[in-house]
Amino acid sequence: MQKKHTFGSRFKYRFDNFMSSGPRSIFLTLLLMFLAAYILTALLRVFVDMWLMGASSPDTFWSDLWLSFLQITDPGAMAEDGENNLYQKAVGMVTVFMGLIFFSAVIAFITTQLENKIEDLKKGRSSVVEKNHVLILGWGEMVVEIIRELIEANASEKDAAVVILSEQSKEDMDDFLSERLPDRKSTRIITRTGHISSLESLHRVAVTECKSVIILPEANEAAPQSEKITSDAKALKAILAVVASSREDKTKANIIAEIYDYTKREVMVNLAPDNITMVNTRDIVARIIVQTSRTTGLAVVYSTLIGFDGSEIYFHRANWKNRSFGELTFAFEDGVPIGVRKSNGEIVLNPAVDHVLESDDAIIIIAEDDSSIKCQDRALFQPQPLPLRDMRRTKSKERELIIGWNAKAPIIIREYANYILPGSIIHVILPEGNDTAARSLAELKRANPDINIETIEANPLVSDDLLAIKPFEYDNVILLNQIEEDTEKLDSTTITILLLLREILQSHTTKTGEAVRTQLISEVMNSDNLELIARTGVNDSIISYQMISKIMAQVAENPEILSVYQGLFSEEGSEIYLKPLHLYIEQIPARVTVADLMALAQQRNEVMIGYRYNSKANDVRANFGIEVNMPKGTVIQPHPDDRLIVLAEDEL
Repeated sequence: MQKKHTFGSRFKYRFDNFMSSGPRSIFLTLLLMFLAAYILTALLRVFVDMWLMGASSPDTFWSDLWLSFLQITDPGAMAEDGENNLYQKAVGMVTVFMGLIFFSAVIAFITTQLENKIEDLKKGRSSVVEKNHVLILGWGEMVVEIIRELIEANASEKDAAVVILSEQSKEDMDDFLSERLPDRKSTRIITRTGHISSLESLHRVAVTECKSVIILPEANEAAPQSEKITSDAKALKAILAVVASSREDKTKANIIAEIYDYTKREVMVNLAPDNITMVNTRDIVARIIVQTSRTTGLAVVYSTLIGFDGSEIYFHRANWKNRSFGELTFAFEDGVPIGVRKSNGEIVLNPAVDHVLESDDAIIIIAEDDSSIKCQDRALFQPQPLPLRDMRRTKSKERELIIGWNAKAPIIIREYANYILPGSIIHVILPEGNDTAARSLAELKRANPDINIETIEANPLVSDDLLAIKPFEYDNVILLNQIEEDTEKLDSTTITILLLLREILQSHTTKTGEAVRTQLISEVMNSDNLELIARTGVNDSIISYQMISKIMAQVAENPEILSVYQGLFSEEGSEIYLKPLHLYIEQIPARVTVADLMALAQQRNEVMIGYRYNSKANDVRANFGIEVNMPKGTVIQPHPDDRLIVLAEDEL
């Protein structure tokens, strides 16, 4: 049997639904209450004046309506009843009282709506109205370094925007960024909360209007495999969502992402080859570690080149007028040409000095800013001819020590195999029971039979274990991060091992009187720890997050730059080396210009891009003595232990 509802219950039900439908219904209710109160009080005043007091003039009727309106909207209008009788004053008091109730409710309504709006804005749910901005999807430890680089990149612009969409609270993001990035120059940072793979959330942050999209991995390189799989899944969905959102746009944004799984990475690139760029963090950092271990100071050079602060790499086109690559070196006031991008997109680093550029070619140049790159019709500098010393370094068998194991270790060993001579030794310190590492090492041994690859079971946090290995007998000691979620804990472990190694190396020097030539290369997660680690005697610190963040920021501004980095980081072709000055000249002059040294490097088919002062090699504030893209007229008082920073085919 159906229950019959009374009129009152139905009315209450509909009224509850009406009131819960939002602020509009509340406002309409207040408006109806005001009209009802006004009509009631106005009629009451008309009744008092016309029926009780006997007034019959039409003017009285309209005056009563007007007076009721004044009193219900302004309590001060009670003074209008000062000369009236008691009945009229009573009506005035009722009118004012009802007006006070109504306007109190209106004020409460407005206050509540303002509070709700502020709370809604704090939730980061509002739309973004921007154009040509950089959109960052996700949140992680790289976000600060990426934005810091974008701030530098936008320094010459009047107004630039970086929009962040993540599942983090907007308040938390704003507080974190305010603390870490107080000086934002001309860049506005806008944060929004939402799902990075949600089409609705992407439309709220104007994904179709942005110039580039950076998708951050949820897990870092040192995270467990299960977290990397989850990170890849979220990044893949975000890429699909961005592609779907901008499918109908003629000018599609560049998408920069990091996917740990190689096969998934290839599938995603094929989805939109012209717009999707995958940054392989693992491969890049591993290659930089190997190159850095072979050339002291190279990490600082790379950090300088791939950042927006200082000199960086650009593509530049001009009327080359059939000039050779060597001639162009001295045709720029600011800038050092290091390669050529041919019309078919091929990148050639360190081409032959007599290579003649074609009209459609673009040079790859290191310069302070793209606005300062100007190719002159004549040589601006006339270098002094210096006799080139006929001397090259000789290679010998090497001993390399790797402490720890992660996904970069196999790449490092394979890269070393491309550089070192047969008979060289690579030792890897592993804890007991690391079956995955043992299998990888067995495969590497089979693939590189000429290299002696062996494992050592030891605890690098125990001084006696390290001492037994005799680290001072190795050319390089590379310290890799272990699988760990907490980056601060990772760096803490790194610093502890570095201190133990420094103590062992210094003790060996004290006992034997022999200078230790062992280089220490460490992988650091937090860039704030750089100066602290430098004080432990580390020759080079690879700051994984900072390095990769800079590369991702550069690629966001110009996706083609990644192919240049890949060429620099590869063993094939030319790489950057810091070579001692005595390889180039036997009698070191008292004074020499940068242009003179550039011409000297050209005689060895090399491109000089900078200089390292040995006297400042340990000075963090002086960038460890390294200067890149120096003015060609700069006069140097060289020291035999100074080094030229060159782009060359080999390290000899």
